[in-house]
Amino acid sequence: MDYKVQIDHIEPAQWAEYAGLFADYNIYQTWAYQDVRAEMDGQTVSRALVKDEKDSVVAMAHVRIKHVESLKLRIGYIQTGPLFFRKDGTCGCSVEVVKALRETYLGPIVNVLRIAPNIIDDPENKGYIQVFESNGFQRLENPAPYHTIILPLGCSTEDLRMGLHQKWRKKLKKAENDGVEVDVRSDEEPFRILDEFYRELRERKGFKGVDPEIFARSHNALPDAEKLSLVVASFEGEPVTVHMASHLGDTTIALLVAGNEKGYTCNSSYLAWWKVLTTANEMGMRQIDFGGIDFENNLNVSRFKAGMGGEEKSHIGVFEAYTNFVVKGIFRKADKIYTKLKR
Repeated sequence: MDYKVQIDHIEPAQWAEYAGLFADYNIYQTWAYQDVRAEMDGQTVSRALVKDEKDSVVAMAHVRIKHVESLKLRIGYIQTGPLFFRKDGTCGCSVEVVKALRETYLGPIVNVLRIAPNIIDDPENKGYIQVFESNGFQRLENPAPYHTIILPLGCSTEDLRMGLHQKWRKKLKKAENDGVEVDVRSDEEPFRILDEFYRELRERKGFKGVDPEIFARSHNALPDAEKLSLVVASFEGEPVTVHMASHLGDTTIALLVAGNEKGYTCNSSYLAWWKVLTTANEMGMRQIDFGGIDFENNLNVSRFKAGMGGEEKSHIGVFEAYTNFVVKGIFRKADKIYTKLKR
């Protein structure tokens, strides 16, 4: 089958309409997030729709492009995409579709094309690795594949609670009995509180993390149906923990959570997470992604997330293609230096 790639001829409302057809739609492939990220990083964004002979959209992606003038390189990034898996059960991740995207961007628009697909590395998905490699993409060792815990939803609240580990349920019950209260909000004030808590957490723990501003600015630009959800846990009338999540496609993604010392003392994070789980379940989401784990470098948080049940999963990895071997050599060397400096 022949596929055509239409680039940069779509408006935000139409993008959201098409994206709503995909089960793998996520915050990182929203128009607002990519615009904000590009502005903050000094990049531009290209929007691609891949259509079949019937003019149906079979794949779509935001391609964020960085111009490195000193190296005369243009690098294209597809973050947590392209969108391939439609809610009707069809999948656009084929050799022909990826080839169409590659030929559209690699060479005419960018020298390097990096893709981080939103595809779980399960046995039934191994073939998708071959889809990219057969199109000249190299599977990278660094950055490592996204690693997280996925919890299936679609059960009763009682069964969801019974799926929590015993210690986790005990802490949750204590928070409930001690009078911790939670509220789901989407106004601007919880973003300010989360930013304050998260910055204090980064200073205390000494890690870089992410910039909460990117999500606050994205939230303001997102249409109502795509707004982020913030759970605010309060104790004795004071906000003590804020949890931010996104509910798009068929998956809820936990994005950021932070609290103050009082919040940790009263176990408010347990009740905040529980509210996110039950909200996602009531919305009919198929699963929740706990937002990444790292048992080696972030043991306590990873153990906390594992206490909610679910199963450890990794994505199939990050793939890169280059216009030629000279470009590959220059970019790989520069990327190693940049990664070391960033650390």
